[in-house]
Order: sequence, then C-alpha cells, then structure tokens
Amino acid sequence: MDSKKIFLWPVIISIIGHAALIAASSMLDLRDSVKAADLFTVQITQPQPAVEPKKEENKVVEKVPQKAAKVKPGPAVEREDTVDIGSSDVKYATYLAGVKKKIMRIWNYPAGAYAKNEEGDVVIKISIDANGSLLHAALITSSGFDNLDSGTLGVVETAAPFPPLPPQYELSRLHIIASFRYRMKD
Repeated sequence: MDSKKIFLWPVIISIIGHAALIAASSMLDLRDSVKAADLFTVQITQPQPAVEPKKEENKVVEKVPQKAAKVKPGPAVEREDTVDIGSSDVKYATYLAGVKKKIMRIWNYPAGAYAKNEEGDVVIKISIDANGSLLHAALITSSGFDNLDSGTLGVVETAAPFPPLPPQYELSRLHIIASFRYRMKD
C-alpha cells in the first residue's frame, strides 16, 4: 500500500504543477519581448488608389498599335495584375513569398529614422516586369517621414531584380502592394 502512495504523490503533484503552468502561460503574452518581429513586419493592405492606376494602365495598353492585330497571344503578353504581397491566392503565393523573402533579407531600419526615433507605416506599389526586373517602385501611402519612405523604396530597388514571372501567369507585368511597418521598442 505504501509503495503505491510513493508513486502516486509525485504523479499528482506533477499533474497539478503542469496545470498551473499551462494556466499561467495562457495569461502571459510572451511576444512583447520579441523586437525583430515587430521591427520587420510586412503587413498587407489593399488601398483604393492601387486599383485606379491599374485600370488606367490597361487603357494605355489598349491604345498600343498591337490592339489592331487582335491575336490571342497579344493580350496575354500585355496582361497585368495587382496583388498584395501576403496574398493567399494559390496562383501567386509561391512567387510572392520569394519576393518577400528577398526583400526581408536586406530590410533594416533606416539609420536616419532610427536616430530620430521615427515610426510609421509605408505602403508601396512594386511593378515587376515578366523577366523579373523592377519597372517601378512607387509610394502609395507615406509614413510622414522622408527617411522611412526613401529607405523603403531603396530597399526594394536594392533587392531587384526579382525572379522572372512564371509562364503560367501569362502576365507582362505584376504589381505588388506591400506595407512596411516601422516600430521602435524599448
């Protein structure tokens, strides 16, 4: 009888201890101490102005002399699309993950902004040609600080060129909307 109690008490104490640890850990947010994740977070937004330029660009494409030919390969060559960098669309997910990874490798807090304790969100539009070259990187929403805005555009330009667009996209150009959040933690 005593040998059963000797083994039973440690098991009971262990169960109570683990239950207390699980209950306590659910009350604590351990993510507050992670600085890198907060400083280097790419968030996805879908601003309204990004849709309007896409329509205008399509109108310009339609005015190109190739319109007269009206052959099926012509429109496929001149096709464009706009997506968010974190899109879960299966068609673009792998390519966007590669673009994001390439940018994240070199992305850092701009030194001038860090020295001045500047924080903000920068939303940009990245235009990539079918061969992967960067056609244009434009500021859609400013952070209000030149250091953050120019630093974001600079890191995208430095990350270029990107991988060529997969042939199954049948796109001549892909526009990517990305939001960069700059936050300083103590």
